[in-house]
Amino acid sequence: MYFALNKNGMLYSMLIRQNIRLYIRNIRNRLMSYEKKKASLKIAQHIFQYEMMNRVKNVALFLSFDGEIGTESLIIKLWEKNINVYLPVLDKFNVKNLLFVKYNENTSLKLNKLNFFEPINVIDGKILLDKLDIIFVPLVAFNKKGYRLGMGGGFYDFILKDWQKNNFLPIGLAYNFQLVSNFPIFPWDVPLPVIITPTTLWK
Repeated sequence: MYFALNKNGMLYSMLIRQNIRLYIRNIRNRLMSYEKKKASLKIAQHIFQYEMMNRVKNVALFLSFDGEIGTESLIIKLWEKNINVYLPVLDKFNVKNLLFVKYNENTSLKLNKLNFFEPINVIDGKILLDKLDIIFVPLVAFNKKGYRLGMGGGFYDFILKDWQKNNFLPIGLAYNFQLVSNFPIFPWDVPLPVIITPTTLWK
């Protein structure tokens, strides 16, 4: 792990990070549908083994796209436990920010400019970050120290920088194979306190 501070070092580090993204995304997108469904079910079961899930009321997560670990089984379990589910929505007034809007079986969705689905009715269902108990965070790769590589847009970096102040717990969700030994770390990267795969809890 190191910080890329000079221009040449940063460019080289960005290239390494991008190559890791491409490599992991290629593996994810080659998974068979039955493998994705199995992993989705296992990660939901794994998450609900933890006592912390008995105390939460409001949870934000993502609808999977681009081969991300499936959240459909987790969403169903959250609903069954009467836990409120919120999805990310692009903020029209701040291009680097995400809003979180309530999601249930009757929520209408639209495909946004980044090609993920988000709720249409933002105003009525929006929740403040400090009212959330958990934000489940997508990632492309992670290491054992909790650092993550996202898609490169920086949306979750913006939210994660104040996670302790806002008093929610960010938890990364990933397949087991998304663990990598190392990658360049930049000063704005925020390590996740918890990452959960279908078989392992990383803290």
